[in-house]
Amino acid sequence: MTIPFRPTETGNAPIVALHSSASSSGQWRQLEADLEGRFEVLAFDLPGYGRAPLASDPSRTGAAGSAAAVVHEIEKLEGAVHLVGHSNGGGIAIKVALMRPDLVKSLTLYEPAAFHFLKHGKNASQRLFQQIQGISDQVAAAAGEDDDAAAAGMRQFLDFWNGEGFWDGLPVSARQRFAGQISSIMTDFTNGFAESWALKDLFGLDIPTLVMTGLDSPEIAQHVAVAIAKALPKARIALLPELGHMAPIFQPEWINSRIFEHVATVERPIVTCSWPSQEAA
Repeated sequence: MTIPFRPTETGNAPIVALHSSASSSGQWRQLEADLEGRFEVLAFDLPGYGRAPLASDPSRTGAAGSAAAVVHEIEKLEGAVHLVGHSNGGGIAIKVALMRPDLVKSLTLYEPAAFHFLKHGKNASQRLFQQIQGISDQVAAAAGEDDDAAAAGMRQFLDFWNGEGFWDGLPVSARQRFAGQISSIMTDFTNGFAESWALKDLFGLDIPTLVMTGLDSPEIAQHVAVAIAKALPKARIALLPELGHMAPIFQPEWINSRIFEHVATVERPIVTCSWPSQEAA
């Protein structure tokens, strides 16, 4: 577990931020800087990532193993939190909310990686599930092989989410670091596909939620984000032009302001006002 950010004294519930696959808690440093003095930001290294990863609960299946570790950390805070999740972190955030809705004051999700329900959907959903299953298969085939195979598998993964040619533009050191994470990526896929909640299970989550998706993201990311936003009773969705799947990392200025607007509104809801009645002089 790592909480790398300096706490700030505020009267607001803290933000707990969960990172994407192939990342770490460090992706939220700009969020911490942007919200300094307003909200305390706590970021954890999820299982398999960072310098001090949380320990997944091996007795649980699907995303519940990672979610249980996050729940354990939130319980230490002795109150509900604003839960933020990006990609795989978004999928885990949803699982946390399903397991312990009492610990979640608000949800902010950027393109949550929750693909399992597509398998049982209509034609478009099934087509997209087959697409992401193919990416997963390529990662699984490369994991455990030599360095060249791992690099080839990560090329497919990163180019899918960031656009063709992304891998080629990385320095050698970054390619080596990403290739070393391929086993964790495979675990994320395995856990995600093992999930069993259905969209109808989200109907009972009475949690103010902001779901964001970039209009330059892969089709599956947009499709899943919209489906989840429709299922959550207190959700609104933000469709963000010219942003891709990794916008929380590469364009945080566009994302962090929306996170702040959402959590601040939950903390200080707008009160319906009326003009005072006027009396004739």
